[in-house]
Amino acid sequence: MTKFLLKTFFVLTILLFGVVFGIHQANEGTLSLFGKKEAEQTVTAPSSPPVEKQKVKDEKQTVPPVEKEQPKEEERVKTTQQLQEKQQLAADVGAFNFYSELGSNIGELLEILVYHTVSAITGIIHGWLNN
Repeated sequence: MTKFLLKTFFVLTILLFGVVFGIHQANEGTLSLFGKKEAEQTVTAPSSPPVEKQKVKDEKQTVPPVEKEQPKEEERVKTTQQLQEKQQLAADVGAFNFYSELGSNIGELLEILVYHTVSAITGIIHGWLNN
């Protein structure tokens, strides 16, 4: 009994690690398909100096409006190039949609085929048992 439990635990542990490894590989494959890297996904907030408490005065303090900087021409060209690359990638992924639809249609066809086959077999068995 103990050997059986140890073998079962060992097999389940191996299967668990296999599933986790498979999910990791699928995630990396998806990220590489869309051209994303791990470094791009990590976002760090810059640290700010500690805020000191100030006494509130009765006078209203006016805050000057923050002006946005206009992007430079080089940045615009860079973003348009990135946009064009993403559009090309979306067009390439569109080819995968064909295979996805094809697989979906084949799956639906097989589902109907199996349903009718099982239905016919169970009908025949039901006919034999009720005669």
